[in-house]
Amino acid sequence: MIFKIVVCKGGVTVFKRKSIFFLMIAVLLLTVSACAKVNPAEDIYNHLEKAVSLEAVFEAQQVPLSQAENEEYDLYDEILKLSDLDEISKLVTKAEDLAFSRKGMIEKERESIQEAYDEFLHIKPIVETLENKDLLQVANDLIATMENRFQTYNKLYTEYKAAIDLDLELYTLVLKEDLTIEELEAQHDKVNDSYSKVNDLKDKFNEYTLSYNDLKRDFYKLGDLNVVYN
Repeated sequence: MIFKIVVCKGGVTVFKRKSIFFLMIAVLLLTVSACAKVNPAEDIYNHLEKAVSLEAVFEAQQVPLSQAENEEYDLYDEILKLSDLDEISKLVTKAEDLAFSRKGMIEKERESIQEAYDEFLHIKPIVETLENKDLLQVANDLIATMENRFQTYNKLYTEYKAAIDLDLELYTLVLKEDLTIEELEAQHDKVNDSYSKVNDLKDKFNEYTLSYNDLKRDFYKLGDLNVVYN
């Protein structure tokens, strides 16, 4: 009888210790889980900033693209002053090389914009988990603005590519021995019309970019992310 009582007391004591031990583990796991849980706003921030880094290639094309445009314009201005076809041909070759280099640059632009947009899309399912209504509204506005920006860029890319093709047609045209003023003016009109559309789309794209950046700052502020801008 004494033996059984001792075992019974010992069993109860051990059980209590195990309960306390398992309770401590459960509390610890909950604490670790809480610490490891990623703030949705921070997760969105990470994707947004990665998208920015992916657009670095796009940004890098802007200066050389503008320089190529200006050089090409100056060359064509010189072409119009010439009458000798051999001299014209030499300048046309240089202008064509610049036009093809611009085509290469806008392909790099497009690839960069696409990669950045693909990264941006990762925020969509995360945005749905936001509980703060104000933060959710800004995030949805951010998505809508980025989508408009991306669609506008695609139109800009298509129109700019078409404009370069019209430039190349113009360079071929000026080599014609029997070129008429009417033919030249008609091609000029096509080129000017195309670049007018390009400029309008550039303005629209830049407006969406500014709006997007403003919304992103609002999101970071509402999300208490303490982002420091240069």
